[in-house]
Amino acid sequence: MEDAATKTAIVVYSRSGHSRRIARKLAEALDAIVIELNAPAYKGAFGYMHAGFNSLKQSCALAPQKFDSLAKFGRLILCGPVWTSYPAIPLRGLLRSDIALPQSVSLFLTSGDSAPAVKAFKTAEADLGRPLTAKASLGNRDERTLKEDRKMGSFLKELEAANDDRHADPSFARLHAL
Repeated sequence: MEDAATKTAIVVYSRSGHSRRIARKLAEALDAIVIELNAPAYKGAFGYMHAGFNSLKQSCALAPQKFDSLAKFGRLILCGPVWTSYPAIPLRGLLRSDIALPQSVSLFLTSGDSAPAVKAFKTAEADLGRPLTAKASLGNRDERTLKEDRKMGSFLKELEAANDDRHADPSFARLHAL
């Protein structure tokens, strides 16, 4: 059985199912567990309007979750949609919260269009307070296409390269030997 510190967790928020499908596909590729974010304020038709309004005003409150720490995982991947050019409010709320996160945090975004998610990635890094380990975005219209396969493959390679770099760094090895 794997030690929890070497395990990957994928925390997903999905209103329409696009991000949930990607999270499950990543989980299968990485033998990871999927944890769904609780965000009851954004359910239903009114929730959709509430989500857009909160995203525009950048109100990033996080609803109570079933977990109080994610630091036990070796790496964390956040998966969710882009709302008004920003990561979805539940993702931003987690990044800004007091919930402990592992050193390796990555982000895979889905969106209604295929515009680059540069602003969303910069916002997530500002919310986190450090660079993301790996990042990718996929427009919903590119789902189940070769473009999705390429994006997923590039993201997985970026994760592995970061993992290799981390373990090749002697200061990392010394830190974890303590």
